[in-house]
Amino acid sequence: MIVLSDANLERAANFATYYSMQNAGQTCISIERVYVEEPVYDEFVAKVSEKVRALRVGKPNGYGTVEVGAITFPPQMDTIKEHVADAVQKGAHVLAGGNQVPGPGRFFEPTVLVDVDHSMKIMTEETFGPTLPIMKVRDAEEAVRLANDTPYGLASSVFSRDAARGEAIARRIEAGATTVNDAMINYAALELPMGGAKASGLGSRHGAGGIRKYCSQQAIVVTARLAFKREAHMYPYKSRTSRLLARFFKFLYGRGRRD
Repeated sequence: MIVLSDANLERAANFATYYSMQNAGQTCISIERVYVEEPVYDEFVAKVSEKVRALRVGKPNGYGTVEVGAITFPPQMDTIKEHVADAVQKGAHVLAGGNQVPGPGRFFEPTVLVDVDHSMKIMTEETFGPTLPIMKVRDAEEAVRLANDTPYGLASSVFSRDAARGEAIARRIEAGATTVNDAMINYAALELPMGGAKASGLGSRHGAGGIRKYCSQQAIVVTARLAFKREAHMYPYKSRTSRLLARFFKFLYGRGRRD
């Protein structure tokens, strides 16, 4: 996710919070990291941190009693803790969360980290948990360069009040889909393609491209020189032709198995 200095920060902060923590961050196209232009960095971080701290995590006692649920796969909890610890060891600061919730179940606190960079696993590998590292960048050029500095390329977002500028930057990001002033909407809109780039895979589902993917593909072979009116293997058969064809295929594929 890239947040430009002219972005609607309230909207950007809401999307960053929701789409990084939705399903406890265990969505393939969830927001994994954010690059924010320097002039609005502090304000954006303050908004996101306040929103994330207000999230409730744990086992629900009824509909709407928590926002962030459990980590579904036991080894994933180890990955989340490892990535957070690695970032802190290398200089990152935790502004919200940062720990596994004590007690039964696999729950991890909704976490915001700042002072992050690409030496940290949380910025270069898929954490797949309720974490949101936020990195300050000088300008859009640096944001695009860092966004593309990854082997992955499934989804991304750009936030800007100038939709044309946002789209121009979005087209430079190496991802299967990039939204402008939104996130994950391409998954909900079935007429839009859903796919990846680089190590995130090739091809797509949904949309026209997705339909073609699941249809049989047509192979075309053109015989340019029509030397005969019909081919030798076609009707009507003649005994002489059949014997010649048998010898020909025996020559090609051998005499068969010998006991």
